[in-house]
Amino acid sequence: MKLNKLFLMAGIAMTMFMTASCGDDDDWTPGTTTNVDSLNVYIASDNTIALPVDGNTFDVVYARNNTKGELTVPVVFTTVTPQIFTEVPSSVKFADGENQAKITISCSPDMEMFKNYKATITIPEKYTTQYAAIATNMPRAELTVVKEDFKTINKGTYYSQFNDTEDSGINLQKSDVKNSYRISVSNSEFEHTFTFKVADDGTISFNEPQIYQGWAYPGYGDVYAVAASDKPSFYDSEKKTYYFGFKYGMPKVDVWFSNTAYDYFVVTEYGEAR
Repeated sequence: MKLNKLFLMAGIAMTMFMTASCGDDDDWTPGTTTNVDSLNVYIASDNTIALPVDGNTFDVVYARNNTKGELTVPVVFTTVTPQIFTEVPSSVKFADGENQAKITISCSPDMEMFKNYKATITIPEKYTTQYAAIATNMPRAELTVVKEDFKTINKGTYYSQFNDTEDSGINLQKSDVKNSYRISVSNSEFEHTFTFKVADDGTISFNEPQIYQGWAYPGYGDVYAVAASDKPSFYDSEKKTYYFGFKYGMPKVDVWFSNTAYDYFVVTEYGEAR
């Protein structure tokens, strides 16, 4: 009978709950209806924007799913450096049938070279899909704007022994101001961006003490590459190949893999020599 008594008590409690919830004294109002036309406006631009030395403007591309009719969307732009972003349009306008539109933002000529300036663009709630099953087109963009003189001088193939990957069509960029080169690789296995200098004798030195590899080792944290003491980095001018000697590990917990390895970049399309 004890079991029956427990069920009975539960039934009473449920009845009391339902009675209390469905009483006539409760005031209920529906929530605000948003995006009834399935507009789903989102930011389609890259979040990182590099301006050339003589550049003071950049575009932000907006996109929408429903292209029926004209649409004007307010631009919500916030930053802690408003003196840098001198002109920001108040709205972006889509023409009928248009799935993309853009705004142009002007920057101050007083921007410092190689300094990251942050800003946020948010799409007002009424123009977004709030509960999408897969959040691929986000109604918010965290922008990083930097003025730099890195320019692509060559293209080639990047090989990573440790990450066991090979990527073609990678840009080798050069900055005359910093007298440095830059390589950026991103694929499904790993990603990293680093800058380096090449001495007259071909010796390579990295500008960053640690280079994030874009993945984490379970239980130990993010994996980084550092210069390997037993594998010197260098440039072979005859082979047009840059060799990068790396040691890998999780510096936050001071745990390192015992093996070191070479990454190397082979120039395949020549813009200019080193």
